[in-house]
Amino acid sequence: MLVKTPKQKKLTMFFASLSFLGLFLFVHHIYAVEYTLDNLDKIDSWQINQDINDKRAQIDELKKQMTIYEKNVAAKKDEIGELSAQLSVLNSNIAKINLEIKAAGLEIETVNLKIENTELKIQAKEREIADLKENVAEILRSLHQEQQQSSLLEILVINENFSDFMNQIDQLEKMQDLVVLQVNDLKTVKMAMVNDQTDLENNRTELDALKNILDNKKGTLDEQKNTKAQLVKLTQGQQSKFEELLKQAKAEQSQANSDIVYLEKIAREKLNRELQKKQSEDTASPGLSWPVSSRTITAYFHDPDYPFRYVFEHPAIDIATAQGTPIKAVQSGYVAKVKDGGKTGYSYIMIVHADGLSSVYGHVNQISVESEQFVTKGQVIGYSGGMPGTRGAGPLSTGPHLHLEIRLNGVPVDALNYLP
Repeated sequence: MLVKTPKQKKLTMFFASLSFLGLFLFVHHIYAVEYTLDNLDKIDSWQINQDINDKRAQIDELKKQMTIYEKNVAAKKDEIGELSAQLSVLNSNIAKINLEIKAAGLEIETVNLKIENTELKIQAKEREIADLKENVAEILRSLHQEQQQSSLLEILVINENFSDFMNQIDQLEKMQDLVVLQVNDLKTVKMAMVNDQTDLENNRTELDALKNILDNKKGTLDEQKNTKAQLVKLTQGQQSKFEELLKQAKAEQSQANSDIVYLEKIAREKLNRELQKKQSEDTASPGLSWPVSSRTITAYFHDPDYPFRYVFEHPAIDIATAQGTPIKAVQSGYVAKVKDGGKTGYSYIMIVHADGLSSVYGHVNQISVESEQFVTKGQVIGYSGGMPGTRGAGPLSTGPHLHLEIRLNGVPVDALNYLP
């Protein structure tokens, strides 16, 4: 081992101290840059949060206005047999849905702002991680250089007194502690970034759901407007004609419900026999499938915004779909009832399935199956209608759509709880 002169000893200590000082200044510089960038990010984040709060305030105001229209509709409940009251309900529904569309638009803008805010956080953390990695690498390089330059024994030899030796050892320990600190910081920031990325994915999922709600609201608005226009056209503003329409609609609804309940029991016995024969042939997957490709719902199960809710309940979902769209069986089953309402009446198809389920398809423009026929899941059973004045639409149709009922042991249930 080479014995260093006093001058070399002093130089070694000087460069070791200088190395640690340089490292300290480097780390301090990195943190200063991070602090500046972090402050800039916080300013952007603060502005985004302000925008989010402004939009939430607008949404709250719209909800207050919606309540006014809801009260207007409820106030007409006892007058629903009057044409003027029904038109008032439709006007209130249209106004309310317009507000809901505005609110949904603001919700979408709010989520987009959340996404922007989260992306800013992720970018800041990515920079921080890169800086921390650089810090750790620089400290490790310095430690490696120190260890290559001298062992503990050499440090002891080159220092003129024990105090200098301990100072240099202390510097090395501080560098090692700094490595541990930086690595821990790195782990913390990485974990925070993972959480931010999870928030980002959740926000994007929420955004997709809100866009779907917005599409549904727009479909409902069109349906309500069509209903109003059709009602004005058919009644020509006359109460007597409105009463005739209500009478026909109520009679058809009551008859359809009676037929469905009665035929449910009879058809199920035949279905069980048919299923035993078809068991080896039918390879349909379990569960129900959508009868049409559209997923836009314009009226929900027992929907409070259904335009004729005070005339009769809405025990189904309405799926917006173009006139003439192929309708497919939601599951294999036995066709219990086919009702052709002709040019002015209401047409529907009822299918009984296994496990106590049955399905009803309303406003059918063209029927492709017969009663007492066994159908398989996904088989085309007819073509959709609903356009007012067309075959199978019925007297109070609200526009082109498919009326879908799902029943469990003869009792209507929410189809959305059974569809994928």
